Amino acid sequence: MRYGFSQKKANGNKDMAAGSIKMKDMPMKDMDGGSQGSVKADGKMTYVCPMHPEVTSDKPGKCPKCGMDMVKKKAEVNMDMDMSSGGITTLNYNMLEAPKKTTLPEGPWKELKFELTGNMNRYVWTLDNKTVSESDKILIKRGENIRIILHNNSMMRHPMHLHGHDFRVLNQFGEKSPMKNVLDIMPMETDTLEFHASESGDWFFHCHILYHMMSGMGRVFSYENSPANPEIPDPDKAYKMLKKDDRMFHLMAQNDFATNGNDGSLMYANTRWAFQSEWRLGYNAHHGYEVETHFGRYLGKMQWLFPYVGIDWRYRKHSAHDKSLLGQANTKDDRKVIHAGLQYTLPMLLVLDASVDQTGYFRIQLMREDIPLTPRLRASFMVNTDREYMVGGKYILTKNLGLSTHYDSDMGWGAGLTITY
Repeated sequence: MRYGFSQKKANGNKDMAAGSIKMKDMPMKDMDGGSQGSVKADGKMTYVCPMHPEVTSDKPGKCPKCGMDMVKKKAEVNMDMDMSSGGITTLNYNMLEAPKKTTLPEGPWKELKFELTGNMNRYVWTLDNKTVSESDKILIKRGENIRIILHNNSMMRHPMHLHGHDFRVLNQFGEKSPMKNVLDIMPMETDTLEFHASESGDWFFHCHILYHMMSGMGRVFSYENSPANPEIPDPDKAYKMLKKDDRMFHLMAQNDFATNGNDGSLMYANTRWAFQSEWRLGYNAHHGYEVETHFGRYLGKMQWLFPYVGIDWRYRKHSAHDKSLLGQANTKDDRKVIHAGLQYTLPMLLVLDASVDQTGYFRIQLMREDIPLTPRLRASFMVNTDREYMVGGKYILTKNLGLSTHYDSDMGWGAGLTITY
């Protein structure tokens, strides 16, 4: 019986970029105590976070999410905006105006377009569905003006950073668009940045969230005909080391020590490839044992499709021999086969799995793990054509420990301690 494979997730903190800019008509003399963004306001003194308006407080201070200064609600700030919808203003790049013109010098133009892509469930990130190691360097020439159009096709914000250059972020102020070196792109947002190619050598363009960069969300801009950098004696080796980042494999494991048996899962994976294994060991011959492995590659822009090959090895001392829902003689109690299959992630993170072994035996399975009921309580379920089913729950004590219980069609009720690595 398959229980699926747990996958770790993480949440990143946003990098805030600073630049030589000013807020349009900001009444700086009315600021409280010199705290940036905390402006005089009439009425109740309610403070909100500019980037997270749902975070409120009755006293000024730092936002617990991003560390920014809380600003007063219903602030009387002239930002050429309609303040009639609740009195909360969310700061954004369109409000920023450079103190002088930032237009680029005369010269040839090169336009590039990138889509920020990835899989939030597996937590892998790419540009145009390619990692750094899967793409070539982007050749540019000294004296060119480079325009980059970025569309964030994910539900995660991505602060994009270009080494060695400042770029202008095109907004409503046109010639006085602000200069930045990090652009925090919101989900489903499209932004345009421009810079003048005035340097030499290779420069990294990447998401400033470390694990997004490490999984491959970046590109290398390379100036043509650049002189050798004396600080890099072996540039080819250095470039190979950079490309190793998104090829690295990582290990995940989970083991449930329950009253009706020991079951667990293991995954050894990188951005594209994965080796998965799961097992269930009963305490007697009636409960038996089962081990199943998969080795495959994630395909597609969103990595929803996972074709695999592996083994399915199980034994259980049961007397009844029924048929599967597909009308075949059920081999769930005695199966030692090589199998191949496809996993496809459906909406709501449901995983549909279809496999066939060398004897022609088919199996179809539907499952979902890690269903959030509360911040610490998780549920899971599984059903397949072998007439097996399972429902379970887990209460998270720490990031590595949890209390769990489950019921499955062959082993009955069980409860125990789950260890996650």
